[in-house]
Amino acid sequence: MPRDDSEIEVMAQRRGLGTITTAIGSKGAVTTEARNWCWLSLLLVLCPRVFSQAVMVADGGTDGSSNFSWTMGPEPGAPVQSPADGGSGSPPAPTGPALEPYGWHIALYPAEAWAPIFGSSVTLPGQPAPSGSTSTALNGLFAAGARFERGKWSADAQFMWASLSAERKTPLVDVSLDTVLGSVMAGYEIFPNLYAEGGVRRLAFDVHATVGPVSASRSLDYWDPLIGLTYRRQFGNKWRILVHADGGGFGIGSDVDVTAAARAEWQFARHFGITMGYGVMHLSDSSTVDGKTLKISPTLHGPTIGLGIFF
Repeated sequence: MPRDDSEIEVMAQRRGLGTITTAIGSKGAVTTEARNWCWLSLLLVLCPRVFSQAVMVADGGTDGSSNFSWTMGPEPGAPVQSPADGGSGSPPAPTGPALEPYGWHIALYPAEAWAPIFGSSVTLPGQPAPSGSTSTALNGLFAAGARFERGKWSADAQFMWASLSAERKTPLVDVSLDTVLGSVMAGYEIFPNLYAEGGVRRLAFDVHATVGPVSASRSLDYWDPLIGLTYRRQFGNKWRILVHADGGGFGIGSDVDVTAAARAEWQFARHFGITMGYGVMHLSDSSTVDGKTLKISPTLHGPTIGLGIFF
């Protein structure tokens, strides 16, 4: 049976897509190629971005051929993204809450032990005034303290109690010293980790001294102005060092009042740690009562160890 055949050639060009040819019979018979073309048309409607922006269709017949083409743009309302606005670039890094530059830092030292080596020179009242120096002897001292930091400001408080003694057999020099002292200092960070400080120290002594056959006893107490420096530095999350030195007296209280200490702190738990170091203290003063002058210059130095509580 004679039949008219027409051929429609559809050419879709998108990233290497080939030419798809579909033949449709005159009686409406749909071949396998025609069904494939229908699926392709559906994809073109639903997913235009998958295929080429430009599609050209050629219609050829017995009397000639004509070509026409159309261009598919982006879907209406679809945003156009570019690398400049981050559409195809990496997503921006998340930003957390701003950290406060400074906060409270509190260290409490409820129990510290100092094992100082103690020695003293002494001059007793008399004409001529007997004087001498003891040998050094190991003693014990109890201390407690605290340090507070906020921003560039700091504050230190310290308390000490000790019963010290040392003697020399020949010539006989014996000094016993019961002492209680407390100090308070405030500081400001002048350079990174370095604080300039000022404060006051309260000292109270009960002195009993013997030089040869002469003995004397006296109770002394002073309020000493102080100036000092503290260097404090953190090493990781568990270690910190503190180096401190101060001096005072200036004749307002005692004649000379100098201390220095260096310690390392190991924080073995969230709020607890151990402090260990070495300390030095030197005092010098003269006291005159009823024309009788007693001069004493004790010196202490030795290791320290204690418990720290940190916040």
